Amino acid sequence: MSEQRGRRKPNPPTPIKQDGPDTRLSHSLEIAAGADIMEEVAAFAGRQQRSVCVLSGDGFIANPTLRHIQGRPEAVLTFSGQFQILSMSGVFVVPSPCLPVELTVYIDRGRGQVVGGSVVGKLVAAGPVMVKTATWSCATDDHLPAAGDKPDKATAVVTPAAEMRRPDFIKDKYERQHPFAFAVLPTNAYPPPFYWMTKADELLKNQQELEIGTFQQDAPETSFNFQKDAPETSSSSSTSELDQDNIYQFLRSDKQLMMDECLVFERTLSTLQELIKHAEWWVHKDGVADLLQDASDPVYCAEDLLDSLHYDELLEKSEGNNTIGFSFLEFPKMKEVKVKLDQLIRKMENLDLHGVRQLFMDEPVSLEPNLLPAEPKIIGRHKELLELINFLGLPEIIGKRVQGGDHKGMVEGRPDNVSVLPITGTGGVGKTALVHAIFSEKRVRDHFDLLIWICVSDGFDEKKLIKKLIQSAAESEMKSDDLRYLQKILTNGIIRHSRRFLLVIDDVQEDICQEDFHKWKSFLAPLDCAKPGSMVLVTTRFLKVAEHVGTMKHSVLEGLPEGNLWRLFKMHAFGSDNSDINPVLASIGRSIVSRLNGSPLGAQIIGRLLSLKLDPIYWRNILESELWEVEVPQENEGEDKISIWSALKLSYQYLPFHLKRCFSFCSMYPRNYEFDAGTLVDCWVAVGLVLPYGSMLALDVGHLYFQQLVNRSLFQKAPMSSGYVMHDLVYNMTQHTSRNECFVIKDRCDLWRIPPSVRHLSVLGNSGLESSDLESLHTYKTLRSITCSSIDSDILTTSVVETWFSDLVNIRMLRFISCQLKELPENVGNLVHLRYLDISACEFDKFPDSFWRLYNLEILDARNCKIQHVPNNIVKLVNLQRVKLKDDLIRHRGCVPRVGNLVFLQEMPYYAVGDEPGRTIHELKNMNHLRGILEISGLCGVTGMEQSTEAVLHKKVYLDTLILSWHESIRPEKHNSSQEMEVLEGLRPSSNIKHLEVKFYMGAGFHPSWLHEDVLSSLASLSISSCPHISTLFGQPSRTDGSNSSSTGSFSGFRSLTKLCIAWCKKLKGLDNFLHPEHLPALKVIRLSNCEDLVSLPTKNLGEFVHLEDLEVSHCWSLNWQQGLTFPPLLKVLKLEACGEFSDLTLSCLCGLVALTNLDLQFCPSIESICTQIWSSLVSLENLKIVCCQGLNSIGGSGSIARIGNVDIRHCPRLKEIEQPFFRGCYC
Repeated sequence: MSEQRGRRKPNPPTPIKQDGPDTRLSHSLEIAAGADIMEEVAAFAGRQQRSVCVLSGDGFIANPTLRHIQGRPEAVLTFSGQFQILSMSGVFVVPSPCLPVELTVYIDRGRGQVVGGSVVGKLVAAGPVMVKTATWSCATDDHLPAAGDKPDKATAVVTPAAEMRRPDFIKDKYERQHPFAFAVLPTNAYPPPFYWMTKADELLKNQQELEIGTFQQDAPETSFNFQKDAPETSSSSSTSELDQDNIYQFLRSDKQLMMDECLVFERTLSTLQELIKHAEWWVHKDGVADLLQDASDPVYCAEDLLDSLHYDELLEKSEGNNTIGFSFLEFPKMKEVKVKLDQLIRKMENLDLHGVRQLFMDEPVSLEPNLLPAEPKIIGRHKELLELINFLGLPEIIGKRVQGGDHKGMVEGRPDNVSVLPITGTGGVGKTALVHAIFSEKRVRDHFDLLIWICVSDGFDEKKLIKKLIQSAAESEMKSDDLRYLQKILTNGIIRHSRRFLLVIDDVQEDICQEDFHKWKSFLAPLDCAKPGSMVLVTTRFLKVAEHVGTMKHSVLEGLPEGNLWRLFKMHAFGSDNSDINPVLASIGRSIVSRLNGSPLGAQIIGRLLSLKLDPIYWRNILESELWEVEVPQENEGEDKISIWSALKLSYQYLPFHLKRCFSFCSMYPRNYEFDAGTLVDCWVAVGLVLPYGSMLALDVGHLYFQQLVNRSLFQKAPMSSGYVMHDLVYNMTQHTSRNECFVIKDRCDLWRIPPSVRHLSVLGNSGLESSDLESLHTYKTLRSITCSSIDSDILTTSVVETWFSDLVNIRMLRFISCQLKELPENVGNLVHLRYLDISACEFDKFPDSFWRLYNLEILDARNCKIQHVPNNIVKLVNLQRVKLKDDLIRHRGCVPRVGNLVFLQEMPYYAVGDEPGRTIHELKNMNHLRGILEISGLCGVTGMEQSTEAVLHKKVYLDTLILSWHESIRPEKHNSSQEMEVLEGLRPSSNIKHLEVKFYMGAGFHPSWLHEDVLSSLASLSISSCPHISTLFGQPSRTDGSNSSSTGSFSGFRSLTKLCIAWCKKLKGLDNFLHPEHLPALKVIRLSNCEDLVSLPTKNLGEFVHLEDLEVSHCWSLNWQQGLTFPPLLKVLKLEACGEFSDLTLSCLCGLVALTNLDLQFCPSIESICTQIWSSLVSLENLKIVCCQGLNSIGGSGSIARIGNVDIRHCPRLKEIEQPFFRGCYC
């Protein structure tokens, strides 16, 4: 830019000198929407024949293209969207053509960011824009004094100190040197003038004053005309190099100061968080809850500030900017927040909580398995269980109805084909557990054609209920809200006269009573077409509901008697209900049970809590806790809940702090939400509730946290799926503990109940919200996570999302579940804290450019997005851990250049080594978080061990499956055997590898130094395939004369190996030195195929593989079966196909294989007969296949195989005992 300015000024430089006051005029120009502002102002100047100075602008502009002050080509950026003008300045000089010397604009990007620069191209008004200008005429040129001339009397010398104290000077100097440094400053946070003056004062302490110019006062206007002491080559070069390095060093030292301040700030935050952990124990005490609430906002704000610093560092590292914008932006706010943190620390220290901390609060992160039963049996409900099963109309018990359970008392207006049996009782009494036991009974499941379970804890909506019913029965989602259409679908396709169904409707609430049970009747009406004998079981806490919905007399479930409750308690506290327990613990336990008022849920939760520490002191602390007397919150009143609420409070109180946060977070989901453990853990990690622990990744720590909550019975297995649910009363506890931070919007009325400091928000579909309602959520700037479920794209519009992205800049988790956004707005780049983005239901085919600046993004779920290839820009997301794209792109992730930048990536099942930059094996070096499976292909392009060791595979400790592939086929055009052996040597895996596969390897030997148990101690399966030049395995060659070798070489074996597969190894001669039961004692599966030169197996040793269950030998034509062949007694699957001279004599070894279920004999020409004795000994045989056995002439008659269920015999021309092809069972 300095060069451009130099070209615009005449040589020698001349100032612009105004006429008298009477020639200066001011104008306000209104520019219409769609017009080019620069063109309009230039036209105005041309018409008036007056030069124009633009002073300011007010309004909005669209899609501006700006060049930062340095003017480099890469500094030109186009900003998509509409932006408010903050300032505008420039000069238009006549005569025509009237062009601006420079027009500079600063705009508000909408998240509190300011971006500015010189306008490039058109500047289009997005709406009416007011431009304030001053105009003049008759400008003249004045000659400035040359070097050595004496200044006029009217000219004063400006010293460096005076000049550099001008705020605009030092600010301008720094901006010119670092044009991006202030590209992300908030509107109200630009460094004030005194900041720049302070910088100048500090700089001048160590700098000799230099005379840099003069200014000439030309009344009545003042203009500054700079002049170097030495001759200048361009008019702007006088200051182009002036002290910029010194200024920059100053600001860099300030950044170091800021980093030091951040460390102090971080320690202060950590101190407060530790105090909060202590205070949480006494949250039920007066004042403590309020103090914790007061601490919430400053703590979250402090975390956001530190996260902003982290993003700044990522920005500098990723884009190479020496930005120090964070210092200017956040330092005052950090100081302000630190004051609040210090105040809170003093207040909490005054509570003196350190000395009264309860024992056994913390539960360490542990890999120890839970020894307690996950779902113990029903205790004390045998009578109720039989009674309810009797009402279901099972054939064997019809007519044996229990007295009081007459099902003929149908209420008028109820359908005749469907009976409704309500079960009522207080919360936690065991209604759901009892019905689940009925639902799981085999005789019940055999009796009904269709079994469906639906929970309605969140309210009764007949449309939603019918949708759930259709989805459960037909496994298809219904999007229509038309009740008649849904009823028609239900009656015509799902519920038919030919199907008898059992439907469980769990936890019906009082809202069903509204409008004289109209919704219930609408739901029940289409069920009338079901097969007679269909049943609906309804569980409810409300007697009124049970009395009105039932067609049969309702069943009332009372609390458990204390004896049965004690048995249930022991099951959860000790893992069994035996009597061999500590008498002291038994005494305390009985006292606790007496307080539970017969509540099975209370016994389960308190039992699990006590199981964590079988210590009398710990148990007595719980027995004597003041929480037994705690008041039930108002929202949970209405029935006797004191005992169960106390149990829940105790369970929550004794949760470690990290589990409390994870538990409370779950209330952001609706009642009876079915949790997927993996997804929930991802959410915890994204919002910062789970951190890495030592060498454990946050993901693994999160799964441990989840299991600990399951162990405490705060999560339970869902009745009909692999997911987890929360009991209704447990969910009430999550709501109570997070009432100020988590919220679910179910309808429009909820908009007025959102807590002001809400952090986590769910918005449900079919809630009656409009776009304007969703857009209004942008005012809740404290939000850290938003989950939208099944919201139509006409409501959740691009405009709504764009507004959110402008203002909700602290978002860490954003999930659009079953929401088809039309596009991601360009301003998604504002979400610099974002960790988890779920756009799995969206189908757009590209990401906006700003998306690739989400440097904190860890999880991207875009599995339905229609992108055609993995974008190369994905490597910019340096914190990315997992990315889910459509299935055909899974392998493409490993083909992206520079994928090694993603050092935290956890899932990359395939990596292709290439020749081009960014595709070498070196890219794998730092990707040590990879987990699961990794296949490395193209290893033929690696030139030796020095290169292959760059993959550093031994440090990839989270991988369990490794596949190494050299070529694309078994016959490559060229290969280097010795080189490939060297490469293999350098690919040493981690000791945690469980499955190793090597394929298309052209080395002559397969004996890398790392292939032994000391290195691969966890190896469970080994596969060697398509390696045609291997003649030996693991060192010494085996004998080729067909005899068994007693030598086992130096191979020490793999004691954990259970599966061995060797295929297409043409030159492999034998396995005697390897296939030995002492070396492979745990082997269960052996599969050998297409090894044409294989001549021997250690046949005498096969019977000693006592765990061997599956043996396959196929297409090993040269194999010579030795006498003395034996098979292990536990063998279940045997396949022999084209495997040498396997004759009747060797076939006799099948006798006695009582566990054999599958026998497959193909292309065995030497077998002539299979005697009846063999068939009679194979008592477990279920599947038999005999194909292309040319010499077979007898199988002992067709009756010998009559009891075998699945038979396939064909292409055996000499066999006349049965007609071929012969098929039976699954082979038909």
